[in-house]
Amino acid sequence: MHLKISSPNDTIKKLSVLIHQDGLSFYTYNSTGILDSLHKEFKHSANPIEILQTIETCFREEAFLKEAFTKATLLYHHNIFTSVPALLYKEDHAADYLKYNARILETDVLSVDEILGTTGVNTVYIAYSNINNYFFERYGSYEYYHYSSRILETRSTPTVGLRPQVYLDIKGSHFYLSIFNKGKLIAHNLFPHDEIEDILYYTMFTTHHNDLDPETMEIIVCSEEQNNALLELLYTYVRYVTQEKNYSNYLEQIICV
Repeated sequence: MHLKISSPNDTIKKLSVLIHQDGLSFYTYNSTGILDSLHKEFKHSANPIEILQTIETCFREEAFLKEAFTKATLLYHHNIFTSVPALLYKEDHAADYLKYNARILETDVLSVDEILGTTGVNTVYIAYSNINNYFFERYGSYEYYHYSSRILETRSTPTVGLRPQVYLDIKGSHFYLSIFNKGKLIAHNLFPHDEIEDILYYTMFTTHHNDLDPETMEIIVCSEEQNNALLELLYTYVRYVTQEKNYSNYLEQIICV
């Protein structure tokens, strides 16, 4: 879906907005990568009304957000989602897949990102209707996904035949854990963390539950800044631990839809 633009000079610029548990992130980008970004932190867990108020303020006050864009994308980056094998997914049961993860209200919009890359997985999640309506009114058309879906699409073609791969995409208060084994997605979920020991606990619990051997599996940590204390802690229990070498490139694959 594309937007009508008002200036020929802006034809290559696109916009992505992340709604995540810790705040909001705005990115503008073109074919060369991310151009500008803005991050707003929440002091507490914000509800959809408060989130929309912050979005409206950012669009009013930030000059680079007032430009015309050829495309607008909204990425939901919250924990109200679940991954369902596409072969098992039934549209009539969409709410059932989520009811054990969160309380679902009658006004909630259930959304599905279908068959993500080669994973054969659908992501079922809640989209905030007030924010969706705002973007529709502002841009006329736009696209939206769950951040989890973008991770799976980005990681959907791992190297086959090597040791099991465990990806940790670490954010401020939570992290996504994805396990691939022999080219197939084995597990994918989001966990909270306050300390690095929380990351260790959920990682070891999940990998053990999926019969992975700490002597043969490989953990790849994806984070904006390298946390040496975390790497050392993981390496105490797992033989192969590495840091994502080019996080900027990884982020661009997620953001630049």
